[in-house]
Amino acid sequence: MKKMVVRADDVGYTDVANIGTFETIYNGVVTSADVMLDTPGTIDALKRLKELPWISIGWHAHFWGSPVLGADQVPSLVIPGTDRFRHDLLSAADFDYDELIAECRAQMERCISVLGKAPDTTSTMPKGSLISRAVDQICEEYGIAIRFASKKEQSGMDLPDAKWEERKIFIADPFNAYKALQTNSVDEVENYDPASYYIDDPDHLMEIGDDVIVEQSWHPGYLDYYMYREGDYGPRANRFTLGRILDVEALCSDRLKNWIRENQIELINFRDALYGTQEYQNHLRQAKSDLYMG
Repeated sequence: MKKMVVRADDVGYTDVANIGTFETIYNGVVTSADVMLDTPGTIDALKRLKELPWISIGWHAHFWGSPVLGADQVPSLVIPGTDRFRHDLLSAADFDYDELIAECRAQMERCISVLGKAPDTTSTMPKGSLISRAVDQICEEYGIAIRFASKKEQSGMDLPDAKWEERKIFIADPFNAYKALQTNSVDEVENYDPASYYIDDPDHLMEIGDDVIVEQSWHPGYLDYYMYREGDYGPRANRFTLGRILDVEALCSDRLKNWIRENQIELINFRDALYGTQEYQNHLRQAKSDLYMG
């Protein structure tokens, strides 16, 4: 039976965005949530996730919102005259590293104060950058799993106090779905269909061996002004802004759920993937869900 993690990215963007995101958790197939800890909807997201212990939680270290410490405490990280992070932090080397570490710790403490714990995992940052170095340091301090998977098959890393079972986790990049979002045309965006990414399987995920856990990330959420005009400033922003609402529909759709049942896909969270637990399937069993694969 093939095991699969379905991850929601950019959780906590805004309270309105969270409405769509959590629709895919409550009524869809999302098993893991990567939370941005510096955005307007962070607290709302963490409060919701505290009530959903079967969802694994990642730290989505984008630095897209505003510093938790406040712009006056980390001036080298922000756009002058604003309270927003600099757009070039991932590639920059001229900011104060100690300020970055202090901000990362503040984000972790914000998470712990609401959720009661640090995140389970974090996304891999490009090696060699100061942000990557800072994220590695914070993950070591707080026991967060990092670089446990990649776009190439690889076994995980030993984690402190973990009953480790060696496994392979393959992070798929659904470019064949995302390419429909490389446009500014609203009409073309209508061609974007995450459910078809699974059903048509252009990346041949179903051909990957059952000993490999497969993961994909999506960006479900509803839109408000902050999301549409003031949020993502990256070069790929136009791929995802309108696509977020289509992610919500697809990840809750009967056709995707039917595909999961027909192919006997075992939905799991990242803690299940790392430690061999059955948290997500136990949740489905208790909820009497027909997606349970016991």
